[in-house]
Formats: sequence, C-alpha cells, structure tokens
Amino acid sequence: MKKIGICNNKGGVGKTTISLFLAGAFAEMDFKLLLVDMDQQGSLSSSFLPDIHSLSLVVTDAIRDDRLPIERVIQPTKYPNIHIVPSNLSLGKLESELQSERDSHYYLADKIDELQDEYDFVIIDSPPNLGFATWSVLTAVDGLIVPFEAQDYSVKGTGYVHGLVQKVKKRANPRLEIIGYLINRYDGRRRIEQDFRAMIEQHLGEMVFRQVLKDSVMYVESVTLGRPITYFAPKSEHAEAFRRIGKEVLDA
Repeated sequence: MKKIGICNNKGGVGKTTISLFLAGAFAEMDFKLLLVDMDQQGSLSSSFLPDIHSLSLVVTDAIRDDRLPIERVIQPTKYPNIHIVPSNLSLGKLESELQSERDSHYYLADKIDELQDEYDFVIIDSPPNLGFATWSVLTAVDGLIVPFEAQDYSVKGTGYVHGLVQKVKKRANPRLEIIGYLINRYDGRRRIEQDFRAMIEQHLGEMVFRQVLKDSVMYVESVTLGRPITYFAPKSEHAEAFRRIGKEVLDA
C-alpha cells in the first residue's frame, strides 16, 4: 500500500484537483484507491458526497477516538475503485483539542496503518498551511507530490514545504520522500512562465514531473461535476496528462 500526500502551504495551486484526478487515473488502471481529505474545507469530499456537513463520521472522529476503526469512517463513491475518508469544518478544531498530546501527529498514520493491504494507494489531500493537519499527513505518507504554479510566489512556497519535509524525516517519518514537484496551471504562451519553468527544472532537475498540467477550463468543469478527468473526458489530452503522471508516480 503506497501512501501519497499532496501538499503545498500555498492555497489555490490545485492540491484537491490533483488528488481527485490522480485517483481517477489509478482507478482506471484497476488499482484500489482510498482518498483521505485532511482539509477542513472538505472540497475533495464534496466532489463525491452530497452533504459533508451531515455526515455522522468524518476523519476528525477517527483521529480523535483511538477506539474508532477507520473502516467505519470510509465512504464508498460511485467509482467502485475509489473510497474516501471525508472531512468537514470539524477538522479545524482538532489542533486545539490535541495540542497537549505530544504524539498527536502520529494518530492519522496509526489509523491508516490499520488498513494494511486493503488498498493499493492512499492519497491524502492537505490543507493550504503547515499546521497540525499537514504535519499529520507528512507523518503518515511514504511520498509527497508538491504542486505549484510557474510563478514567483508559488515557487517560493515550495521552499517552506521542503524545509518541513526535512524536519519530519529526522524524527517523525524517516521514510518520507518527495516524489516530485508538479507544475500546474501552466500557460506556455507566457514568457514569464516559460522562464520560471526553465529555472525550476534547472534547479530541481529530475525532481520535477516531466508532465506539466496546462491551464484549462476542462479541468474546472470536471471538478465542478465531481468527476475525475479520466472519466469526464477520457479521450482528451487532459486525461492523458494524468495517465502520464500516474505512470511517473509508479516509476518513482
């Protein structure tokens, strides 16, 4: 069971979209997926479930209660190979509730480990900050995908993530590695984005995914309908882009 986190402290770089679409690409390859939503906004959960605020159990309950098996929180989706551990606003209260418990950032990892080999991949969507939820994600996963845009403010944010990864590797999770940096919402017509891409690839080398994600309204439409792009437009270049990303992850 490969555990992958999608993380960047900068908001709006496509973490939820990439979680959704990568899950779709893997499901199409006949892998069994578990998505875990660790963002209190619950955007990933809302892609699959009609009303996340009326759910009786969410990821907050699993982390808070060590007697509650995570299997009870898992929700099926209309895609047989994709299940989800949903989130809602209750997750925002968890950090203050658990601040006195020194090992609380291990709780999510412990819950996921209960699943053993029930899934081929676990993909965890992170919030746009480096707080408790993100620490929990980094402690739980084997590898990290860091999405960002080819713009100055977004590129700088990757440095904070890299620094946090090094801290987590020292003690909480020595196996943690960065799978790669993924350029999202790329517009190759703009010279400034071309320059940033060249700078990024020169600086990070093979750590950058070969596949770049274009800025496209088709991705927005697919997310709005709560459908992975490989199911929404299976013959499109956009779906093919995520199939290539999935293969890069498999080869990493």
